[in-house]
Amino acid sequence: MASKTRLQRKREKDSLRQAFKYLFLAFGLLFLLIRFGLPALIKMSTFLGDLNSSKQPIEKQESSPILPPRLNPLPLATASAQINLSGYSQAGSTVKLFLRGVSIEETITDAQGEFSFKSVHLKDGENEIYTEANDNQGQESGPSTTYTITLDSEAPKLEISQPQDGQRFFDKDSPITIAGNTEAGTDLTINNRFVLVKDDGSFSVTQSLNEGDNQIEVLVRDDAGNETKKSLKVNYTP
Repeated sequence: MASKTRLQRKREKDSLRQAFKYLFLAFGLLFLLIRFGLPALIKMSTFLGDLNSSKQPIEKQESSPILPPRLNPLPLATASAQINLSGYSQAGSTVKLFLRGVSIEETITDAQGEFSFKSVHLKDGENEIYTEANDNQGQESGPSTTYTITLDSEAPKLEISQPQDGQRFFDKDSPITIAGNTEAGTDLTINNRFVLVKDDGSFSVTQSLNEGDNQIEVLVRDDAGNETKKSLKVNYTP
């Protein structure tokens, strides 16, 4: 085999040096990638992931709203200055009682959601009553149904215009007319018989008489339960 020329040997040495140079650069780039590139890639991927998730709608975890309390039905009017109230709300909630727009008392419902207020003092005239509730998370309900109760302790007026007490009637006078005046909207009975009261408060009814003395009892009762009663006696001779 012919020996290599001087030029060939020089080229081989140059090629070897070039190969070592590229290998060194490759290791250097690999080191830099491991040292700085991977953390940067990880940070970049995390940033992109956060950016993508930020575009998704955020769902708020909200607890169920508390519903308004429910008051048990109340009368339209009463003759008593004190009444008891009761109703239902969310179990364990705090119920506030409002009278004429002012919070006057509060209580906590039991395990069944029941609540009550005892001996609530009313004022003369109309009394607006409603309740509101709030739970232990600070949520407040809307108001319950508002009830308006009228405190009326006066008995209704009652006037009987005919017949007169002790009046005598004869054959041609029977049946007789019983008439008078009271307050509109009241309930009226004559000898336990219901009689219509007109819008102006007047009433009138005819009644047959028995021979001898006849007792006539007129009773009127208003929405508050106040009563007025009048009795009279007439005589019938056939």
